[in-house]
Amino acid sequence: MAKVQQISEIAPSFAFTEFDFYKDYEESFKKSELGRIHALLPLHEMAVRFDLTDAHAHKKAGRKSYFSPEGKVALMFLKSYAGLSAPKLMEQLNANIHYQISCGIRISTKNPLANYKLIDDIVLELSNRLKIQNQQEAIAEAWKPYMKDLDTLYTDATCYESAMRYPTDAKLLWECIEKVYPMMCQASREPGIHRMRTKYLDVSRDNTAYVKQRRHTQKRTRKMIRRLLDLLGKILAELRKLDRENPCVGLFSDNQLAEIEIITKIYRQQRKHHESGNAKESIPDRIVSVNKPYVRPIVRGKENCESGTQPGCLTTYPSDINTSYKG
Repeated sequence: MAKVQQISEIAPSFAFTEFDFYKDYEESFKKSELGRIHALLPLHEMAVRFDLTDAHAHKKAGRKSYFSPEGKVALMFLKSYAGLSAPKLMEQLNANIHYQISCGIRISTKNPLANYKLIDDIVLELSNRLKIQNQQEAIAEAWKPYMKDLDTLYTDATCYESAMRYPTDAKLLWECIEKVYPMMCQASREPGIHRMRTKYLDVSRDNTAYVKQRRHTQKRTRKMIRRLLDLLGKILAELRKLDRENPCVGLFSDNQLAEIEIITKIYRQQRKHHESGNAKESIPDRIVSVNKPYVRPIVRGKENCESGTQPGCLTTYPSDINTSYKG
């Protein structure tokens, strides 16, 4: 027996149906919770939208995959359903016949799969091909008969914010640089002005090395922040100079000007904070996200404190919008 076989291909090969022990397993699988979920998944339509297969199947050249296109999609649902890591999921896949039926494969008991990287490779392949809007359309089309109140939209306010992450000073400054540096390059290119020389590539390499470090010393962090502040200040000064010298050209759109204003405020806050030398200094109206400048941080602590001014209690900075971010 081969190491892995696809059930769709080996099912006709059973000569005596009375000895087909898979039949009992398939019946019990259909009655299980996993089987009921599997029956409602449009696996083929999702595989087509992943570009794993064409709408009309045809023979392809190359090494045959252990999993069919539908099996790969089913494996991702199985991973989320089981809540297991790749090594643990591989172990369960070898031993659990229901998991094998869900993915449409049959694994030999004598030669079980041992390389859990196979699951990681499938996760990586599907993540690179994922177009969430297309997949949502496929699932919505299949589940439409079971859904009610289609004209009503529900959202979880606690998970509504997007483009947010834990705001460290170094990450925030580098995010600002990544936004203003392309603006400077484009603004210099349009009127044919020689672009100002910067140390963008050197700082980029230094920042990459800093991010890859598991532990950041205080000295290393201050050095990195100083380099980021110097580069960001130089780029912002150049942007103001270009806008002042070319008032009629319209180098920047309204959205870009608004972003430059926000980034300038972030630069002033971070420069003042860095020069003070006090890492625990409170910054009034501190901006922690370029994309969400109205979000304000709250101090970590117990939520059941009576007063927000006590140490360890939640305190929010004044904001026009009632939105807070734990950071």
